[in-house]
Amino acid sequence: MAKQINYGSEPAKWPYPVRYDVENRVETDVLIIGAGVAGAMAGLRAARRGVKVAVVDKSPVDTSGSGGSGLDHYLDCFSNPDCAITPEEVMDLPHEENYFMPRRDHRSYIHMKGSWENLLEMEKLGLHFRDEEDEFKGAPFRDDKTKIMYAYDYKTRSSIRLRGGAALKKHMRDGLAKEATVALYERVMITSLLTENGKPGARITGATGFNEESGEFYVFSAKCVIISTAGVSMQGTQTWTFNSEMFANGYRADPRNTGDGVAMAWNAGAELYSEESFGQSMMTGPFGWPWYGIGNPDNTWHPCTIVDNKGTVIPWIDSQGNPITTVEERTLPAPGERFMSMNRPTPYIDPELIRNGTYELPLWADLSSLPEHERRGIWGLMVGNEGRTRYAVYDYYNKAGFNPDTDMLQCPVMTPENFGNRWKDWFQGEPDNNKFWKADTLKGIASDWKQMSNVEGLFVSGSESGQGGAVAGSSGGYAGNRAAEYALKVTRGQISEAQVAAEKERVYAPVKRAGNEEASVSWKELWMGLNRVMQQDCGEFRSVALCKHGLMWLDSIKKHEMRLTYARNPHELARVLEAESRVTVAEIYLYLCLANFESEAEGIAKDKLMFTKLIDGEMIRTYKEDGWWLKAPYAPTYKENYDNCRALEKEAQ
Repeated sequence: MAKQINYGSEPAKWPYPVRYDVENRVETDVLIIGAGVAGAMAGLRAARRGVKVAVVDKSPVDTSGSGGSGLDHYLDCFSNPDCAITPEEVMDLPHEENYFMPRRDHRSYIHMKGSWENLLEMEKLGLHFRDEEDEFKGAPFRDDKTKIMYAYDYKTRSSIRLRGGAALKKHMRDGLAKEATVALYERVMITSLLTENGKPGARITGATGFNEESGEFYVFSAKCVIISTAGVSMQGTQTWTFNSEMFANGYRADPRNTGDGVAMAWNAGAELYSEESFGQSMMTGPFGWPWYGIGNPDNTWHPCTIVDNKGTVIPWIDSQGNPITTVEERTLPAPGERFMSMNRPTPYIDPELIRNGTYELPLWADLSSLPEHERRGIWGLMVGNEGRTRYAVYDYYNKAGFNPDTDMLQCPVMTPENFGNRWKDWFQGEPDNNKFWKADTLKGIASDWKQMSNVEGLFVSGSESGQGGAVAGSSGGYAGNRAAEYALKVTRGQISEAQVAAEKERVYAPVKRAGNEEASVSWKELWMGLNRVMQQDCGEFRSVALCKHGLMWLDSIKKHEMRLTYARNPHELARVLEAESRVTVAEIYLYLCLANFESEAEGIAKDKLMFTKLIDGEMIRTYKEDGWWLKAPYAPTYKENYDNCRALEKEAQ
């Protein structure tokens, strides 16, 4: 018998009955993994096509996902009737006029084209985004006829403020609960995809998971699956750095977006987009500030005036670098621009003027000097509905006595160069000077116009398909319809019981090891171990040899340390399995970096798009022509392809 080990402090008594031995079998037509904004909308749209839908999330649906804590503005809504530029025109813009969308393809178009329709659907569900009480009547960002309030670009009107965005996910959950053919499975973590005969690359037949309260096992039989698990939190930065206690309110996205969907798709043989882009991460480090809770002129706080410690106003420049002098100019595109992209007007300080004392630190966000409509538009309308700000910032600061009519909020102190860097997010600050590197080689799971991957029956939506952000619901609704159409015409595939048994053994291994002498690795230690691999072998300077060494190192961790992990309750079990997903994500980054090196060595043309998958341990690269989504067998225009894919949907309506 293995010797029992004492881990020191024991966890609190688990408040739920634990039933690891119970197995639940669920049969559905469409299985949706992840019920954030994209997944929830996918469930609603699929159910309305008359198919059975199971929506599964690790958390309660009304607070899950990156949108679960609120949303203050709805970006990229180019399909709204007041927008001065259409989705088709955006797709035709040259790159230099469209900074917010570095690669434009069918996913980008789907994302934009359905945005207004998706917002109206959320309004029907109960989201009151208009200024119905006329609180901002006459404000330049408000349309007094429709009572819609716009953000950032008051001329082009492509971004809409959400007055009731703090409760966005609650309305979506209520809508799902009213659909007769929808079954909700909350606090259930999906751990793997099931395929015919258990083979990677074969047709999807379902998925496995377990309940994070009771520990019960789940086997879902489905005709198809939609992955909507929001990618990897903070664009993968936590694959390089991690400390749950220190990150705290500095998290950018839901910290439970641990790459589960990417990992399970990769293991099932799905192709991933691979596009080389590497640089220093601007994401918050371990000692991050509460987002939007510090003085800044960015994002939710745009276009707030910034002053130095002596009260001197910091000058602004437009996206072309031209000086601008009025608050109104901060809300308009630069001369010659069709719309204001992510390259918005911003305060600018020559670093030397900080060094020589012309501007005295700290800087301050001066809401009091703004016109009343802008001051109230930021403090209350935007701050208060943005993710994490309703309680932790807006309510808390108000109770503490903060008054935007008279008070200023201190900006984070940064190096002089970052005050002159228009791409530095002030609302994150620069809490430390360590270099946090991220490899943006992972561009999501590859999909076609129907949002199906190369694996039959596997669909993607939201961030998993490169369509995240505020209007993720437009891609979710689109994918939900396509998945329902697929489910209506196919028969159910047979589940591989051998695959289920193997996954069940993997899932419960940390539980069975708990207390044994050899089980000495916690989920945090496993996570930090993979961080060290990535810092060493997938950092600023990389090579083929480093990538291969990193894969060897991770393989060693899987064969040794990963087999020493323990879980004393279902909560710890979920954390261990999330860390295992992170290990797989780290492998994916290294494989994609390696694929890029190999492609370059083989002289593959730069205009070729590379897709990478792993089948039985072999990395397989395939290539397509840039613009393949508008070439045979597809139609030559975005609108034609979009309308063709929605033809059955419109007939059903």
